[in-house]
Amino acid sequence: MNGDMTVTAPRGQAVWRAPRARLLVNGAERAETGLEHFTLTRTRYSRADTLEMGLALDRTKIPASGPWFDLKGAAVAGTDIQLQMRDAARPGAQWTTLFAGVMDHVELSPAETVVRIACRDYLARLLDMRVVDGWLNMTAAEVVTAMVTAAGLAPRVSMPGGMVGQFWQVGHLRMSAPGHSRFQTAFDLACYLATTTGCDLYAEGKTITCAPPATPDATNTHVLDYTDTGPASPLSMGASGLCLARDCQIARGVVVHVMSWDSRQRTRIDYYWSATGGSTQRPAGGAELHGFTLPGARLDLLRQYAQARYNQIVAHERTITGRIPGRLDLAPRQFMRLSGTGTTWDGTLGVDAVSSHFSWEDGFSQQVTLRTRNVMEGDANDD
Repeated sequence: MNGDMTVTAPRGQAVWRAPRARLLVNGAERAETGLEHFTLTRTRYSRADTLEMGLALDRTKIPASGPWFDLKGAAVAGTDIQLQMRDAARPGAQWTTLFAGVMDHVELSPAETVVRIACRDYLARLLDMRVVDGWLNMTAAEVVTAMVTAAGLAPRVSMPGGMVGQFWQVGHLRMSAPGHSRFQTAFDLACYLATTTGCDLYAEGKTITCAPPATPDATNTHVLDYTDTGPASPLSMGASGLCLARDCQIARGVVVHVMSWDSRQRTRIDYYWSATGGSTQRPAGGAELHGFTLPGARLDLLRQYAQARYNQIVAHERTITGRIPGRLDLAPRQFMRLSGTGTTWDGTLGVDAVSSHFSWEDGFSQQVTLRTRNVMEGDANDD
């Protein structure tokens, strides 16, 4: 890289001065394709993390069997891709894996000797796996664990809740994809179960995690203090383009209404969740109403689902976006404490999305999106 880039890392870690990146293909570097630039998009939304790379092709180093991205048959679809970075200015610095996944798309420009590659993380295996089985008398955690294991991945599942039967039905077993179920892929079903139980679903390498969201603490909270005038200040670090946005309709208040019914018993259950908590009666006031249905669900599941949906909606009231120098340990589902803006946006917010960009010309930077998620009372400023 031309020149040094200084980044102050959180929690007392060393300063970044010379970021370096490398690509591992099935666990090894390939001499014929040098990494020129990449864009890595990681979010806490219902999608796989994606990696787009530009590689320089060295024709003199292509083996007799051909380049690794041009394997015959289906073998190329199973190519394991790992993106790693380290700080070359730190003696003994180890490579850190930012991304692990599978290759989706390849473009080769022979005249320019340029290769462009698009990848997804290992949630792709759930996205590509059709749901053809039925589960009866299993918990949500058992269903997700069974699907992750069937996809050849390692499950790390910690979900609340009781039996879910075949998805949400009670008392009978229904065919899934062949029977025109609402769930067409294992990812659809896993996301639904994660949402109903208020959990996050994401990949860390070949391990699929489905667990309740973390809360901020000293180990997962980064700091941006705009009152700091020293070398660790956001402005000195090169943070730019800070944008503070607010949804005024959500600021009026939100009520989530979840309805369920049992056609056999001819019963209906309504449950509401608002800033005052849960109730079977709609809260008074002019708050905006959001309605959802869960056929056949019990009251405890309605309560759990209503709270999860409420938290997802109100998190969008305040949004902060900005560009900062790259931090290897910054990822979605962490937190960032912002101070010194002189506004009510100051406080602890959850990291919703991180788009990391690296090139030899522009260095290593990240576009960050923050929202108020999973923060305890007093961690973020109230109106």
